Amino acid sequence: MQFNKFAKTATLFLFGSVAAVTSANAAPNPATSSFDVNMEVESICTISAAPLAVKLNNTQAGQATAAVTQSTDLTVNCSKGDSATISLTPVSTNSVNGTGNLGNSELAGELIAYKLTSGSAEGAAWGGTGNTLTTTAATEYKTGITNTIYLTVTDDADVIPGVYSDTINVSVAY
Repeated sequence: MQFNKFAKTATLFLFGSVAAVTSANAAPNPATSSFDVNMEVESICTISAAPLAVKLNNTQAGQATAAVTQSTDLTVNCSKGDSATISLTPVSTNSVNGTGNLGNSELAGELIAYKLTSGSAEGAAWGGTGNTLTTTAATEYKTGITNTIYLTVTDDADVIPGVYSDTINVSVAY
């Protein structure tokens, strides 16, 4: 009987020790882990409303046209905190000082000078890489930043009557 009691005690001791060792080395219940989540947000400025074509008022040949002014708006949307640098370059002159010429493809040499300005018809010249406009910093992407472009004829229309035009390239850098 003594042996049986000893065997039972040894078995219980051995089983309890194994259980203690097993639970000490076992993974916590429940098991836990973690992982990172990353996303890069890139800067962006887009032209959300391109300028509409501008039709200057008709004028009579030879009349002073310095008072002929029209405007159009350019709206950009930029990443929060970013600002856009807007350049306007007339195709007729490739000018960086905001000046261009209205021409007639059928009447070579007949030109009507104009200027691009910001703020008002008498505002600062708005051209290409020399005379750019930098917008205010965006407060949020979904709110557009609108800038008005003024086009003013700066010379008499002392040319052969007809339709005169030019194209202005718009560039937005940020």
